[in-house]
Amino acid sequence: MDTIMQNRFSCRKFSDEKISNEVIKEIINLTRLTPSSFGLEPWKFMVVSKKQDLENLSLACKNQPQVANCSHAVIIFARNDLRKKDEFLLNVIKQQGKSSEKVTQFHEMICSITDNMSDEELFNYSSLQVYMTIANLVNIAYAKDVKSCIIGGFELDKLKEFANLSENFKPCIVIALGKSDENGGVKIRQNLDDVLIWK
Repeated sequence: MDTIMQNRFSCRKFSDEKISNEVIKEIINLTRLTPSSFGLEPWKFMVVSKKQDLENLSLACKNQPQVANCSHAVIIFARNDLRKKDEFLLNVIKQQGKSSEKVTQFHEMICSITDNMSDEELFNYSSLQVYMTIANLVNIAYAKDVKSCIIGGFELDKLKEFANLSENFKPCIVIALGKSDENGGVKIRQNLDDVLIWK
């Protein structure tokens, strides 16, 4: 882990080498284990791998070339179907292995919070959980010799149109993955004493 944290960098220039789909699936499979508030896992991952699709995705990402030229891109979505009426919420709670009574109690407790949120507030809540997956994904990828670039610059409407999912899903981030044609430079960060308050 020390090596990953010291050496992982944001790759802007990918090689033409294609990563195997199995490696990408393994990265996502490990990323899905990321913790989330109440264990609700309010996210969805979309993998884009075809050349034409990556070029189209790049257009939604303000023509950033690393999106068009990467091996695979992952779009991570936040979801807002977390209210009492939503089948997803009940199903994800049932999967947590609670008794029927505990499922009902937990479901009621969650709904007492989420049913009082607007769509925007609920997406913001889910987005905070999604952000926790991002660091895990890029570090897991690096451990498998796959470089990455986190793309926060995109046009939301165009990305929604590209993804073509229901209104229950909102794209939060795009992550380009591939083999690198460049070496990371020296990592410059603030000193520990500058960021740490110890009481």
